[in-house]
Amino acid sequence: MRLIGTIAAALAAPAMLLAGCGPEGVLPQTAISAPAQGDGALIAAAQTMSDAMGGCFKPADAVVESRVIGLEDGSIVMLACGQGAYSSTHRLFVMRGTDGLQLLSLPDYDSSGWFATDEASLAEIDAGTGVLTTMRKSAGHGGCGSEGRYQWDGVHFALQEIRWKDCSADDMTGPPFPVIWPTQQGAAVDPNGATPAP
Repeated sequence: MRLIGTIAAALAAPAMLLAGCGPEGVLPQTAISAPAQGDGALIAAAQTMSDAMGGCFKPADAVVESRVIGLEDGSIVMLACGQGAYSSTHRLFVMRGTDGLQLLSLPDYDSSGWFATDEASLAEIDAGTGVLTTMRKSAGHGGCGSEGRYQWDGVHFALQEIRWKDCSADDMTGPPFPVIWPTQQGAAVDPNGATPAP
């Protein structure tokens, strides 16, 4: 799902307050009744926010699970969002102290160019290093799509590398795909050889 804008949450009110979306797709601030305690409460709070936004549907028979990853300066909630035949997605939220629960978005790349997404495909987070890796398959065989590596900087996951292969490529062998960020390679991506900005 492409996301315009970001969502912020603040711990401020005794009841859950949800307002309608603001201008240009910017999602409203949301107050959570009390600091969440434990993984279950964090997941439940993230689910409530996600349900209010829509667009994240986990099939009843899905095996993908929600989980919480503890980092030095906060917790990342990986909310199970969707599952297909060959992949699954999570919405990522961060909880830092009393800052509230906040939805995170990530830069990604496809044949139409750069976009922001609030669903991370086949996401894995290394709690020790704060590195997030993703793999978005653009076809069931896995021979095209994108691979991302992001580093947690205390506020968001900063893009470190994007690898991408178009599904129209002659070679459909699987990953690793060609690197396009930070050093763009291949005329199939950009004939001018310019490095795109996420």
